[in-house]
Amino acid sequence: MKRFLTICVLLLLASSSYAQNERGFFLKGQLIDSTTKKPLAFASIVVINKNKGIASTPEGKFEIPVSLGDSIKISSIGYADYIFQVTFDMRESGSIKTIEMSQQPLALDDFVISQMSDDFYLKRKIDTLPPPARGLGYASMPLIGIPSKYVPVPDPQFQLFSVAVPIFQELSKNPKQARIIRKMEEATAFQAQRKKERNKYFNKGLVKRVTRIDDRVIDEFMEFCNFLDGEILGRSEFDITQKILIKYQAFLRR
Repeated sequence: MKRFLTICVLLLLASSSYAQNERGFFLKGQLIDSTTKKPLAFASIVVINKNKGIASTPEGKFEIPVSLGDSIKISSIGYADYIFQVTFDMRESGSIKTIEMSQQPLALDDFVISQMSDDFYLKRKIDTLPPPARGLGYASMPLIGIPSKYVPVPDPQFQLFSVAVPIFQELSKNPKQARIIRKMEEATAFQAQRKKERNKYFNKGLVKRVTRIDDRVIDEFMEFCNFLDGEILGRSEFDITQKILIKYQAFLRR
């Protein structure tokens, strides 16, 4: 009888210990740069064995649910990975001291930079519109008796707009054509809204912060990226930063 009671007590203690180990808790901490001592924002904190993670705040702080024995990996672009295991002391205190992340240059493939003129990126081919069709625009309407120096230079955009307005006015009289025009307007509004949404995730501020690219070529580089909406909308800044660096490497080597 005594032996049976002893076995029961040991089983209860073992199950209690296992339950405590499995019981989750929140682990808090802060990440800083080991050199500058400044907070490390938007770093990735991942529980490796659970494949779950979060990002640090702009102040470098984080709070993540863990269990005793979990393996934690902290990573950020330009820094060496920091890996540790959740210990009993961490569970008792509920936090860890400030973690200093060491800088580590990002290794890229070798590439060759050829000498080029200072205004290489400033040169642009000036495309001109073809002459307007006969009977349309300014070309078919000479101004008699007015010196040429007083004749304003025609604006191609205004010229095309002035020709298109009567066409849309004529189409609007037909209900079927009116529906087509309304669909076109809705599509234009949708594209404008989507462009505004894309700019939240992929913009010049983020590109310059990641690549330190020259202002003269940032527009060309952003066009070179050509990200699909599904690649950036709703993505974390960490994921988009990785995509930008990959594109930047290809941009330098083209």
